Order: sequence, then C-alpha cells, then structure tokens
Amino acid sequence: MADKIVSGEEYQAMSRKPAKPGHEVSLSSNTIVIVVVVIVLCRLSFLGGAAYGKHNARAATATTSAFGGGPGGYGGGFRNGGGFGQVTAVSSTSITVQNPRSGTSKTYTITSSTTITDNGQAVSASSIQTGATVIVRVASSGSTTATSIMVNPSYGGASSSSGGSAGGSSTTSGSATVVQ
Repeated sequence: MADKIVSGEEYQAMSRKPAKPGHEVSLSSNTIVIVVVVIVLCRLSFLGGAAYGKHNARAATATTSAFGGGPGGYGGGFRNGGGFGQVTAVSSTSITVQNPRSGTSKTYTITSSTTITDNGQAVSASSIQTGATVIVRVASSGSTTATSIMVNPSYGGASSSSGGSAGGSSTTSGSATVVQ
C-alpha cells in the first residue's frame, strides 16, 4: 500500500474532531456588541466613581481644621475645633502649635479664662515650654481663643515610675522658654 500524500489543509480537516452536539459555541455579532458595550459602561462607571471619590476626599480635607480634626483622625475628634501638636511659640497671651501630621501651624489666644493643665495640675502659660506637646480646645469651630490647653497629655498608657505621664515629662522651673 502506498502512502497517500495530503496537503496541510487536508490534514487539518481530517484531524479535526467534530464538536459534540450541544457543545458548539457561536456568538452572533449582536452578542459581541452587547458584551463590548457592557465592558465600556463598567469602565466608565469605575472612572466616574473614582473621580467622584477624589473630589469628595479633597472637599472633606479642606473643611477640616488645620489640625486634621475629624472623627478618628490623628489629632481629630475635637467637637468644636482646636488642635494637637508641638508648641513652636508661647507668650502670656498666645500659643502657636504645629500639627505633626500636616506641618501647619495655628496660633491661639490665651485669655484669663483659659484653663492650662500639665499632668492634671493647673499651671500658667509661662510654664509651657517650646517643643512641648499640647491639646488646645476652643469654644467653637471658627474660634482661635483657647478655652483649655493640656500640656504633655497622657493617652491612657502606663505612667512612668516617677509619676510622670506617658506622653511627656513635667515642666521644670527656671527652664521655660517664653516668647514675648
């Protein structure tokens, strides 16, 4: 018996197995168009949602206080504003605090009714040192008049054996830096 010579096309046609009944896949042009339209709409929806989220995130950031105020945020949670940070300048009538997160500074007015405490003890403005960590509270969100200032606040951690707070040390007499 002689071998029969077949072309490549004939060989492929002979080696193909016919599809089993019910397993044939065919897509009409309408089905393909519908699938493409759905994919395009999903992509546009995603991009629109991302743009909406970016816009709202910027708006929310712009409306919070200079100290990141906002529930759950670092230094946030102040109902009427105020701030948290490091003292960069202090006098008997004002205190300037820099937010460690954003780097922005804000100056608050100190009045005779401002309560100032350090480790729970009442102190005067002259006892606040530059570089100390403070929490400043104000009466209303637009106000810059401090109603209370907590110097070296304790965050509920274990206190040191010398009785100081976990957030910092007590002020020492004679070494306070006062900017007039």
